[in-house]
Amino acid sequence: MSILNMNAESYRKFTQAKQPVMVEFSAPWCVYCRRLAPALESVAEEYRDTLVFGAVNIDDNPELAQSEKIEVVPTLLIYQNGQVLGSIVAPESRAQLVAFIEETLQHREQEANITEHIYDMIVVGGGPGGYTAALYAARAGLDTVILEKLSAGGQMALTEQIDNYPGFEDGIDGFSLGEKMKRGTERFGVETKLAEVLSLDLSGTVKKAETSEGPLFARIIVLATGAGPRELGIEGEQELIGKGVNYCAACDGMFYKNKTVVIAGGGNTAAADALILSRICKKVIVVHRRDTLRATKIYHEPLMKAENVEFRWDSEIIELLHDEKVIGIRLRNVKTGEETTLACDGVFVSIGRKPSSELVKDQVEVDPAGYIIADESTRTNIPGVFAVGDVRTKALRQVVTAVADGATAVHYAEEYLAGGM
Repeated sequence: MSILNMNAESYRKFTQAKQPVMVEFSAPWCVYCRRLAPALESVAEEYRDTLVFGAVNIDDNPELAQSEKIEVVPTLLIYQNGQVLGSIVAPESRAQLVAFIEETLQHREQEANITEHIYDMIVVGGGPGGYTAALYAARAGLDTVILEKLSAGGQMALTEQIDNYPGFEDGIDGFSLGEKMKRGTERFGVETKLAEVLSLDLSGTVKKAETSEGPLFARIIVLATGAGPRELGIEGEQELIGKGVNYCAACDGMFYKNKTVVIAGGGNTAAADALILSRICKKVIVVHRRDTLRATKIYHEPLMKAENVEFRWDSEIIELLHDEKVIGIRLRNVKTGEETTLACDGVFVSIGRKPSSELVKDQVEVDPAGYIIADESTRTNIPGVFAVGDVRTKALRQVVTAVADGATAVHYAEEYLAGGM
């Protein structure tokens, strides 16, 4: 274990010392903290001669978290001689975490060792589609590597409970399922590299992935980059992330215990988030542009029965009211144009997903929404390039359909390597 569990006494000792120390403020209920853990352990091992790494559980040390003004977990700070040298909130990748350390300590980044090894398959993204493709490829004897910027599971890792994936009679949380998928591929020799893909060259018979750890080469690329939360797109949204604006109820809901929150959206994600928050918050206000939920019927009855869930139909958020944090919202009725204000402590944005296709949108064909055009064969317009999971055009985006995509991609990848289409 490269990371020390700190209490108030050890925290003061290490933060006042001459040797720099990076402290992660986290909580056992924070799914993003669990998702960050493998990357943090890896970085701690890499920088063990440079930095001391410590972790503070804010549930066990609430006064310490309050004195350091910790408002979002995970928050990481680097100290030296009692001074804060830098801080970062919820890093999105191992590469971002490394960049933060290097910038803070003004280290020179060592050049990655470049090898000319050519893999049979590079899988970009470690979600369920990516890990299934890697599993099937490895069992077929293909030399395969997964490139994942943070940890196994992708967006699935942030899901508190998955009840619709076969084989788990009591359900399973997304992080644990992702770790199981990763370990399944390791049995057959698949390596997961915690690296961020900076660019892809998909031309030619050998494709190139330029990563934060250096270039890698393969005959086949499987794009499993998934989709991320869609934003409201209103003024101040980005600046208020972590200060009242949130995108994951399972991650950040506990910060709003016994408080009033607003959920923007009316689909399955919004309904699931509303149920999670109804068990935590004093009041949950669902704001939806329509006069009824788009979510599947299974969510309707429990939401309507929840005494602390309120609905604002035919409405959209047009302004975030705030000082240092969100204190309320301004709504507009889409039918009448009437505007009203609501006081609240936080806003959870649950209005759908957007595909993570920026890396390749200028090389592969995408639809108007940015999803990679690939049919049920998962083949794209570029030979040797496949798209699986939430990033491709498809009718249903679920864990089980992503897994199916991964298996299908390898079937056609083997055909491609054999000289077929």
